[in-house]
Amino acid sequence: MSTFDLSSSQRAAVQYTSNPAIVTAGAGSGKTRTLTTKIAHLINEKGFDPARILAITFTNKAAGEMKSRVGIATGRSPTDFPWIRTFHSACFRILKEHCDLLGYAKPLLIHDESQQKAHLKKTLAELDLDRKYLSGAAAMISNAKNSGDPLNFIRHSGRLPRKGEIFRLYNESLEQSNSVDFDDILLLTRDLLNRFPEIRLHYQNSFDYILIDEFQDSNDIQNQIVDLLVLNGNLTVVGDDYQSIYKFRGADPRHFINFPAKYDQAKVFRLEENFRSTAQIVAAADGLISFNARRIDKKCYSRRQGEPIQVAEFPTDGLEAAWVAKKCWDYIQLRRVPLEKIAILYRTKFTSLPFERALRQERIPYTMVGAQGFFQRREVQDLNCYLICAVNGKDDVSFERIINVPRRSIGPGAMNKILQYKDRNLSLQEAAWKAVEKKVLPKKTSAALEALLRLLQSLSGEKPSDALQRVMEEVDYGEYVRSFAESPDDAAGRMENIQQMVFDASQKATIAEYLEDAALLREDQDASEQKNGIRLSTIHAAKGLEYKVVFLVAVEEGVLPHHRSVNLLEEDDREDAIEEERRLMYVAMTRASDFLHITFSRMRRGEWMPPSRFLDEIPSEHLLGSS
Repeated sequence: MSTFDLSSSQRAAVQYTSNPAIVTAGAGSGKTRTLTTKIAHLINEKGFDPARILAITFTNKAAGEMKSRVGIATGRSPTDFPWIRTFHSACFRILKEHCDLLGYAKPLLIHDESQQKAHLKKTLAELDLDRKYLSGAAAMISNAKNSGDPLNFIRHSGRLPRKGEIFRLYNESLEQSNSVDFDDILLLTRDLLNRFPEIRLHYQNSFDYILIDEFQDSNDIQNQIVDLLVLNGNLTVVGDDYQSIYKFRGADPRHFINFPAKYDQAKVFRLEENFRSTAQIVAAADGLISFNARRIDKKCYSRRQGEPIQVAEFPTDGLEAAWVAKKCWDYIQLRRVPLEKIAILYRTKFTSLPFERALRQERIPYTMVGAQGFFQRREVQDLNCYLICAVNGKDDVSFERIINVPRRSIGPGAMNKILQYKDRNLSLQEAAWKAVEKKVLPKKTSAALEALLRLLQSLSGEKPSDALQRVMEEVDYGEYVRSFAESPDDAAGRMENIQQMVFDASQKATIAEYLEDAALLREDQDASEQKNGIRLSTIHAAKGLEYKVVFLVAVEEGVLPHHRSVNLLEEDDREDAIEEERRLMYVAMTRASDFLHITFSRMRRGEWMPPSRFLDEIPSEHLLGSS
């Protein structure tokens, strides 16, 4: 790995080792190569001890790859780089060494997600709170700890009952087991370095150079830790504020954007040449992102010429999806593009359904990236099981899924009493009727079970969309979604899936017809989970990936930018959210190396949709209109 293989901009960033430096790197500009070459340069040319270089990445996979690359470039073993780590890994190494100062015994253990849930279940039981609050409580605790000021966050956020007591008892349970959860790692390391100056000085003197990748995705507490570790100004951060799209995880691009102001002697390096995408795609994306007021300006470009970006408008989302599927065939058959090099990207998960259906109809294999197929999603399966039980009283599997969803106090004891009436000739649903008639269940449980059975009985002749609406209202399924969702955004996304589901059902005459179509699509999705399928993905899940052909779909106002961002009441919050939505579109556009299509529909889920404001912000000379 030689500096002679780098561009002049990359080489300048690598060779500068004086004051704090920020490398603002456009999409496809080789920032990872620049960062790893700089580590090798520090060791090979500047004589730095590799054991005294702290290099932070955001995933274990990235840390492993960095160790491997630097090892090859320096001729050293990966074990020679003990501080090439993720934020959490580096902090836990510090924390476990000094945890006794915070009242823990050694060895300190990390409890994983399943163990955290066990602690939380115990906490909810102790407070006599329903387990439906489990997911919401877990999300609240995680967000509180990542805020850096948990108690203040708890006071001002969330709707959970007794939220302060939940937080206190959960943490006491962890402490009693001499364990920390994943989110404690950063919080407690920050507290350790703050409270004990001798420990802080020890680690400041342990690192001769600090480098941080993907710095645009750092949060408040991570920046506080960096501030506590940097002693001599030997700090380089690398990233791209244009691609900061994880605010929902606490990422704040202002730490990246304000870096030159925070370190007044900081040197700014711009990696502006895109080696991945065509000049047309790069110029179009650069023109779009220029509308963001909060950014470190750079002029991205590519030397590789290509075709204009095609923008296509359709009257309905079904016609949009059908066109995309046919264009996919053109690329596969006429241009010989491998299926896995084609991606269909969208802002929100609910928009995947028309494209799943269109690809199935064209017999094109596809796979979902980082998500389930539409009819595999929890809320969709739950509601479909209600409809299945309404038209097929013999389906025990579906009835068992919904008998206690949402909770009706039908636990193992109640189920055993119901199963006493079950035999080869009697379905589970029929056995439940028997249990109600024989009055073998507690009064409250029996009343809830009878209400469920009568609801199912009354749904069989309804139109599928009406049946779904009734289930939603009569079992208060929306409240149930909010109880198990991991965050308000997750709950909103699941409710969007349900709205799409209801619209899809409205296109069918009977419940049986709707369920048949859903089953066929799900079966095809299961069969399509193969390596060489076309990729269907949210934009978030596509970050860091690249494809030869990208279809960016559903580019409509209310979808991209999302209506939650557009409708924020405070002007500053709204503008900040819309800038993140614009960054999302920038990320989606720059996933394409050769061909980019942007599509939108005038009708989605039966509602009129205006085209996204972002379409008007792309320089028209790079666009080719179509319909």
